[in-house]
Amino acid sequence: MTEVEDTTTRLAARIGSRMPLTDGRTLDRVLAEDLPGNELTTLLLHCLRRRAHSRGLVDVLEHARRTPMFAASTADVRRLRAFDDLAFEAAAAFQAVELAPVVPLGVTACAGIDPNNVLGAVRFAEAAADPGVGLALHAAQSRRPTPDGLQRWCTTQRVLRLQPTSVPGFTPHFRLFALLTAARSRSRGADLACEHEALLEHLIVWAHLVESLASARFRVAGLRVVLSDTVLVRACLNAHGVDAQRLSRTARAHVPGSTESALQRAGIELPRAVDDLVGAVEALGLAKPLRIRAARLVEAVGAPLQRARPELRVVFDLGRLQGLGYYEGPFVQLVLRRDDGLEIPIGDGGALPWIGAMLSDRRERTIVTGMGTEACVKLFDGDGFPSSAITTNEATR
Repeated sequence: MTEVEDTTTRLAARIGSRMPLTDGRTLDRVLAEDLPGNELTTLLLHCLRRRAHSRGLVDVLEHARRTPMFAASTADVRRLRAFDDLAFEAAAAFQAVELAPVVPLGVTACAGIDPNNVLGAVRFAEAAADPGVGLALHAAQSRRPTPDGLQRWCTTQRVLRLQPTSVPGFTPHFRLFALLTAARSRSRGADLACEHEALLEHLIVWAHLVESLASARFRVAGLRVVLSDTVLVRACLNAHGVDAQRLSRTARAHVPGSTESALQRAGIELPRAVDDLVGAVEALGLAKPLRIRAARLVEAVGAPLQRARPELRVVFDLGRLQGLGYYEGPFVQLVLRRDDGLEIPIGDGGALPWIGAMLSDRRERTIVTGMGTEACVKLFDGDGFPSSAITTNEATR
């Protein structure tokens, strides 16, 4: 249980204890566990309806003024559309879909996202916080009766995340563009190759998009692709006697420099941006199966990507903690360089087990990648934001 969840539990228990029921139960337990879902929905709808009718327009305006998630985006909507138009063009091989603005309650928790970071709705739903989750749900429901079950989907979506943001001009809601490939591998031995093939296709789409941004007056000077693999990173951490799962929880996307700080506190130094992944794995003394896995990532993704797009900078990271508890297998970070030299992590992605879990089919392989439409417009369009105002936690906003 995370620190945030512990705090929520304590506060709820404190409130519930003020109104004990005759049978000894507390209100928080009755609402969270004992009351049937349809009755809880009815009760909450009634309570919120009464509160809504008690409000006037002055109250609504004051609420809007003090709550960042109600503020309009500061990005030029025409430039947001220009970015999305270029992204859809680059992803021409992917079917485009307009996702619902909400997802079923609990789906983000199943995906490893703390429910306190999403906006829950009364009718057992959540405001969309990640287009990848919505694409996975859509792909699972659209499963094709073919041997490989190949699906390619793309979307643009405004999402809402409730982590704090302190940079002026950034809001808790922002637009992302995402790609998803779902396929069914032929055998267990083909699982990794299936993921590598899909990831390579995604990266070529992103490279094509970055190239086209410059012609649309975005201040983009280059793209660095940082490839990792959760199996390799965990092995590196375990070799140092570190609990990889626990350490990865201390590296949060909305906290700048959290990976570096976590590794430093643990007294670990790992290769973070190397050109020779296999050599780095061998130097660390990892087992032969891990060296083979590293070689496959280079041969199936890194090398062909570099051949197809020689203008890219492709490196490998054996110490990436962000996303380590989220992805399962190969994962990637996309770092854009502005014409003044500023580099911003603008997207990421990797292999996810969601569709396989939804369909109870281990052969189902899923690759999801995304890039921050909002961040690109705010940071790479026109004068952009000054370097001093930007921190890595705002990269995908």
